[in-house]
Amino acid sequence: MLALGFHSTMVLAADTSEKKPEFFYCADRSTFPSGLKYFDYDSHPWKEEDKALVSKLLDDIQKEAPGVVSLASQHGAIPLLKSPYIPYKNILGKNTNAHVLAVDGALFIADSAASQKDLKRILLHELVHMADLGRHVAYSQAWSTYARPSLQRARRQVSCQFLLDSKAEDFAETRWPSTESCTSFKESLCELASRYVLDPKFKKEHKKAATAIAPLLNPSETDLEFAKHFMAGRLHFRNDKTDAAIPEFELAVKADALAPSPHVFLAQCWYEKKDIGKARNELQKAKALFEQAQITLTESLHWRTLSMLANSLTLDEKFSDAKTILDRLAASRFQYDASMFSRRSLCNEKLDNLPQALIDFYTYDYLVNHSFEPAHYFDFVEDKEFLQNFLTKSFPNADGRRSHVFSICWERLAQTGKGEERNKFIENALAEVNKASSNGYYSKDEEFVRKRYLSYLKGTKNNDYETLKETNKKSLQEFELLRYLSGKPLPDKNSEEFARILRRMSPTDPKETKWLF
Repeated sequence: MLALGFHSTMVLAADTSEKKPEFFYCADRSTFPSGLKYFDYDSHPWKEEDKALVSKLLDDIQKEAPGVVSLASQHGAIPLLKSPYIPYKNILGKNTNAHVLAVDGALFIADSAASQKDLKRILLHELVHMADLGRHVAYSQAWSTYARPSLQRARRQVSCQFLLDSKAEDFAETRWPSTESCTSFKESLCELASRYVLDPKFKKEHKKAATAIAPLLNPSETDLEFAKHFMAGRLHFRNDKTDAAIPEFELAVKADALAPSPHVFLAQCWYEKKDIGKARNELQKAKALFEQAQITLTESLHWRTLSMLANSLTLDEKFSDAKTILDRLAASRFQYDASMFSRRSLCNEKLDNLPQALIDFYTYDYLVNHSFEPAHYFDFVEDKEFLQNFLTKSFPNADGRRSHVFSICWERLAQTGKGEERNKFIENALAEVNKASSNGYYSKDEEFVRKRYLSYLKGTKNNDYETLKETNKKSLQEFELLRYLSGKPLPDKNSEEFARILRRMSPTDPKETKWLF
């Protein structure tokens, strides 16, 4: 370690033994506290000028937001590491580099951070992440009530902006100080709180936020207890000390009975100990708390809670109950985990719904190979009014990518419509598929599958099995999907042909169904 503590705010002049430092500098990852591990980012020794700059800013932050620093350092002084760069995926899965990143109990600061004019705010933003690691504030009823309505609009604004490379002014304004970092409850809290503390004008304009963020800026003893025990549990859990993590998460639950996050991590601990019953019990508690606070499925922790709950039901061969949950996830932001469709495929197979099993596996296989497909960032049939409004926008680049996005929007509207309206939506989707194809966005096979699926939705299955058979599809499961959509029977369930399909429907990569995240 290069230094313990820094500047006068960390040490009392009269008695240096009464005040512990909230931060300390690490030369590199080899100087972490013994027995701890974090994400494997590169790090190197601090330069004195970089350390002086960061120390000054952190001194200022402790003066202006002492509650945040106190919460973040409840488990102990925060390690500060200097990194040449911090690879990071943003909210839409795009690779970028972060300037500062909080990872459980450590703060990584990239070399590029020194050039940022608002580095103090960036540091405070990440410290809020650390202070609210257990989402004690972000997933509270108070924050949900304050943030949810405009947050949904902000999230969609950003999604559309990335989808079509459009400018933010193409979409409705929101109350949030920035867009990309304000598309979830946790990010919106960090962004608003950091502006609220450092910008008097912003604070005056957002007086109604005071009550919701009070536990963050002026924490009570209970708030501090929750932060201390949840952080301890996370560090134990990350370092494979499950037995030590369980009592810490249980103490966090006692400190805040309404927080869902400790229950999610308790579930993972019990799963590691192979007690599926206890794991499922904790997941059901977390699910109820998420719903009570009206935390949407666009929050990854809520989404993954349901995903893990479906896993636990599948392990107990409760396929119908698991399918109900997976159906719900399939109607939400499925870019988090494409394996959901392979798991639902298994449930449908066990429930003798073989045609749907094939469609689910085809969807899974497609998403694995198109993980960053832009249209998949829409919420699936979440808001009919939003989709219709989006489709009226005039965008500068009328290319195949945009047409593909529009075809998905029309398809999802069709799944909520009936009768002639449904057919009209499907026809609009088909028109966009034609545009995407003429622009070279689809291969011939992709164009064919998109059109066949839309025909299936419309209920017009053409009897062209022999034609389909001659198209020489590369993958067996895609060919069988087309055979089903064309109205032809599936292979006999006991045949070797069908056995080959089922073997294809079993994911082999253990990461695809891993509980931990």
